[in-house]
Amino acid sequence: MSKVAFAYAIALAGTVVWCALVVAAPYCAHLGGAWAPVSETVYTGFHRICHQLEGRSLHLFGLPLAACSRCTAIYFAFLAGTVVYPFLRPLRTPHTPSRLTFILALTPMLIDVGLAILGIHESNQLSRLLTGTLFGVMLPFVVLPVYLGAVHEFSARSTSVHTHTKGTVDA
Repeated sequence: MSKVAFAYAIALAGTVVWCALVVAAPYCAHLGGAWAPVSETVYTGFHRICHQLEGRSLHLFGLPLAACSRCTAIYFAFLAGTVVYPFLRPLRTPHTPSRLTFILALTPMLIDVGLAILGIHESNQLSRLLTGTLFGVMLPFVVLPVYLGAVHEFSARSTSVHTHTKGTVDA
């Protein structure tokens, strides 16, 4: 397996773990007992990056997920985008979409939030899920090319340095 493919696998595995933790918090709380501290730790960790308002969260076993519905949609859509990425883009030659693509994917979410703040439109579960999903599914196509490109470049440089050093020592 190439270093770039391995780096992709690490990114995919990390995303799977991240999404699993979102669901693990209410599941562990539901189990109770020795699992309760695990649940609390996960909820606390996610609280650092998400408001976790119960009314704006999806629920499992009657308990909110570790992230609000918009964040949950972003995370799971990111996972879906990460899964399909290698089928749509080659791992070895990363292609980053234009900034305009990124802005277009982000705009509906910003409009939804902005209109809610201004009191013009009340954001709801559906709008949060849809705008989060749109942004989340596009995000791997921005993040992965940068990450995989850096891995590829680092790998090429370290191979070049190793070959050059080895050639010098053998001479």
